[in-house]
Amino acid sequence: MRTFKRGFFCSDLSLRYPYRECTITVPMLLVMMLLLPMLFISVVEIMRRCRHLRMRKYLRNLWRSQATFSFGFIATFLTTELAKHVVGRLRPHFYSACQPRLHDGSSCADAHNADVYVQQFYCSNRNLSSQQIRELHVSFPSAHSSLSFYSMCLLAFYVHSVWQGRGSVRVIRHILQFLLLMAAWYVSLSRVADYWHHWSDVLAGALLGVVYATITAIYVGDLLHVRPHAASPVALGYLSAPTNCAGCHHRHRHLHHQLLAENNNSTTSNKVHFLAGAAVAAAASDTAASLDYGPNNVVDQADRDIEHAVNVDCDCDSSNGSNGGDDSDSDSDGGNKPPTSRSATPPPSGAGLPLSLPNAV
Repeated sequence: MRTFKRGFFCSDLSLRYPYRECTITVPMLLVMMLLLPMLFISVVEIMRRCRHLRMRKYLRNLWRSQATFSFGFIATFLTTELAKHVVGRLRPHFYSACQPRLHDGSSCADAHNADVYVQQFYCSNRNLSSQQIRELHVSFPSAHSSLSFYSMCLLAFYVHSVWQGRGSVRVIRHILQFLLLMAAWYVSLSRVADYWHHWSDVLAGALLGVVYATITAIYVGDLLHVRPHAASPVALGYLSAPTNCAGCHHRHRHLHHQLLAENNNSTTSNKVHFLAGAAVAAAASDTAASLDYGPNNVVDQADRDIEHAVNVDCDCDSSNGSNGGDDSDSDSDGGNKPPTSRSATPPPSGAGLPLSLPNAV
């Protein structure tokens, strides 16, 4: 891929840092961030299966872990290289390494070129190869930073997934994760200290590596999944309980509406309960009186009056709102409807005494 050739200002001081050798070279980076993590994963998988080691299962888990790590590593590398060639940002030691000259033979040392944006130039340093000149234009983002943060963050997620424990074991696990992140941090800082990258290049590479490590751990390796529990605490201090019955949701919803209706329409509920109690008492009194004295038409007329009064009161209360209607329905379904009277037995002969009923409504 052809690298974009970006120009520069002769007065740009961020490109005039001295040239220094790399503290972390490319072979060292590959060993630290590729070979050692893969070896670490292989050893951890053996330790997980040391008691009941089955070669087929070990190879399957090892292949899955190595493939996950390699996939994210390659994706991070390709994304970084694409950005390098598209942006084409110059390195901090560009001027001292290239010693650029304009096509007219002048250099940035001339006073009339101080504020000129130079696009057409060539490197006067004959000791540089074409590959080294190309490397001067690929500063953003830092590949050392992106690859190191990807490898160390993914290893930290891997350790968190496979190394479970409490107490001192958990503390050791967190210390190991901290050391892994510090290794990536050291590699990134060395690129700024060696004047091979600007600080923004390192920051962009670090963010890129963390993002790819997180995506790989969640969607590819499934390293950050939440383990289900039988009953786990949730918000407001309640415990999540299994709901196996088919009607639990309907029953909970019915109870919720019933409680809401009782809170909002306490006056209506009290009135209905009072009328229902009066109706039951009147029905019992009517039954006892009809057995001894009253005729059948008087008892039936009293029952009809009581039922009519209760129904009229419930219809009036249900017009106040939907909640009130739910409450009236729940109360009527719950057993507060006055029972219908049984057919009275004929009174004994000669007992035609007048019957006086209390005013129930």
